[in-house]
Amino acid sequence: MMRHTGAEILINLLELQGIDTIFGIPGGSNLPIYDALHKSKKIRHILTRHEQGAGFMAQGISRSTGKAAVCFATSGPGVTNLLTAIADAKLDSIPVIAITGQVSSTLIGTDAFQEVDTYGMSMPITKHNFLVRSAIDLFEIIPEAFRIATTGRPGPVLIDIPKDVQNAQVIFESYPPPLEPEPPKTVDQAAIKNAVEMINNAQRPVLYIGGGIVHSNASAYLQEFAHKNNIPVASTLMGLGVMEHTDPLFLGMLGMHGARSTNTVLHECDLLLAFGVRFDDRATGKVSQFCADAKIIHADIDRSE
Repeated sequence: MMRHTGAEILINLLELQGIDTIFGIPGGSNLPIYDALHKSKKIRHILTRHEQGAGFMAQGISRSTGKAAVCFATSGPGVTNLLTAIADAKLDSIPVIAITGQVSSTLIGTDAFQEVDTYGMSMPITKHNFLVRSAIDLFEIIPEAFRIATTGRPGPVLIDIPKDVQNAQVIFESYPPPLEPEPPKTVDQAAIKNAVEMINNAQRPVLYIGGGIVHSNASAYLQEFAHKNNIPVASTLMGLGVMEHTDPLFLGMLGMHGARSTNTVLHECDLLLAFGVRFDDRATGKVSQFCADAKIIHADIDRSE
């Protein structure tokens, strides 16, 4: 049997998830977590000058590795400083795990020193969030947070841990293994067959690609598809890097930051292949008038898009 505090359990679970770098700033409500982190021989901590910077640095790790990354902040101003980076991670579909300290459970809702409603404020800007009520719940919450952040459309998950939960002692037998992301759902073969027919019949097809191609590690497949079918490619900001900028099929960015020639090609296409993108205003202007004369094939991991 083992006996660890909630904070020690947290750090050990992060080690099991393969985390080797954490960005953050200590404060009154997350000091037990930092005490446990100090004992870790596997995780390096980078002290940032601002919690927002911690969130964006975690994003950088995630964007460059394709894996979930972690940042820490204390309660109150630490959390509010972090929110901009979390919101950005949500909009850009980046799997960041934000772990925040909170005042003790008995003080929640009393306007205690440096208390804010972290759970409520972060709900609209996270893929999921947790308020940990018991240290033993960390065994389920931490692996689940990583699974949620990396399954389907990636996104940030926030875990708010009250100080008394960090200090609570737990007796247990073993640590749970990390959870694997859920496998993608099977694609409708009839829809694929219909798409192939539309592509073969198109006279002026254009590929419209975005960050979903990057997140799915599908750049090589996209390049092969474009060259095999001789289809020009326009990209969003998040999709830059999928195609070489010197590739003769690459049109550059589209939309308000794109070249007039690129937008003209899109406007005149008869089939738009939208892969790993959402039809946001910066790219489309008025969606109702975007490629108005074209048929559209939209492939995205998020059904709501």
